[in-house]
This record gives sequence, structure tokens and C-alpha cells, in this order.
Amino acid sequence: MTTLEERVQHLEDVEAIKRLKVRYAELCDEGFDPDAIVSLFTADGVWDAGAFGCFRGAAEMAAYWAETARVTQFALHYMVNHVVDLEPGATEATGRCYLLGTATREGQAYWMAVRYKERYRKVDGRWLFAEMQLHPAFMTPYEHSWATSPEG
Repeated sequence: MTTLEERVQHLEDVEAIKRLKVRYAELCDEGFDPDAIVSLFTADGVWDAGAFGCFRGAAEMAAYWAETARVTQFALHYMVNHVVDLEPGATEATGRCYLLGTATREGQAYWMAVRYKERYRKVDGRWLFAEMQLHPAFMTPYEHSWATSPEG
């Protein structure tokens, strides 16, 4: 049987992870600040963007986000259905959620849908992404029908 304090801590940890995901979306929607986004990951963090590449560590991720900022004039990330599962010990967790988003990249408007699969780690009392995997359902120009691959 868990204590009331343990149950409250569990809820606070889940909420902190959900807020971490919202902060990630906000940073993307505010212009993809590479340093700010990388600061949401552990030092050994992995951002696996599927067909768009896999980036390990701060330097690789920062380079990716800088390029994304260069080519993306607009983005709105609508994150939904976020489920978080804490591991025993409450310093590791896994989660999943969905994104329905809009973006303008190099002047072209896009619709996109993505499933995220994530691992989180609590470092010095702060939850961070240890790994974020994207599983795109589609990224298609606004004028076209839904597609089944990120290539549209």
C-alpha cells in the first residue's frame, strides 16, 4: 500500500512530465530556439525524428533545431492524449502522446500528425527527456489530402 505522500508525489511527477512536453511544444511554436529545446533533454538525450534523422546529444540536436528554425516560419503543436507511466523508484518514466500540427516550412503550409514515444529521467529533481521518438502518420501540404508518410 502506498502512502498519501507517495501518491501525491506520483501525481506531481506525472504533471511535471506533462508540463515538460507542453514546454517543448511552446518552444517549437515560438521559433525553435535550439539551446532552449536542448535544455529539456538529458546530456545523453536522443531525439529520433524517424525519416528526418536521429540526433544524439546536445550538439547534434542543436544543429537540427537551428536548421528547423531557419526553414520554419510558423508552427503550432497541438499535443493530446498524453499518458505517462512512472517506473519503480520514480526517476525514470515512459510516455506517449499525439500531435496534430500545422506548420509553414520554406513558404509551404503543412498539416502533420505524429505519435510520440518518449523516455524521461529525473535529474537533480527535474524531469527531462531522455529520448523522444517521432512516428509520423503524415506531413502533407495544406492543399493535398492526408498522406501516409512524412514525405507527403
